[in-house]
Amino acid sequence: MASKITYEYTLEQLTTSSVNVLSIARAKVDGKIYELERSRMCYANSPTGRQQVSEALPENIVNVILAMWGDTPTVPDPEYGGD
Repeated sequence: MASKITYEYTLEQLTTSSVNVLSIARAKVDGKIYELERSRMCYANSPTGRQQVSEALPENIVNVILAMWGDTPTVPDPEYGGD
């Protein structure tokens, strides 16, 4: 029988302008721990990046990132050309 899925987050290259986040999902089945998924995302300290961080990550991880980033974005959102 499987227990609930747990997530581990590692912040890599946390700077004032961006962060790489490694996420690992694991489940314990019959006393053994299995890795289910491993993913990596990069977030910019832009208005959109800050919103993505807040929506995608747990509050304690968001707090660490925002402590480094401060109150103001340091990177502009990308501009997309279009007709």
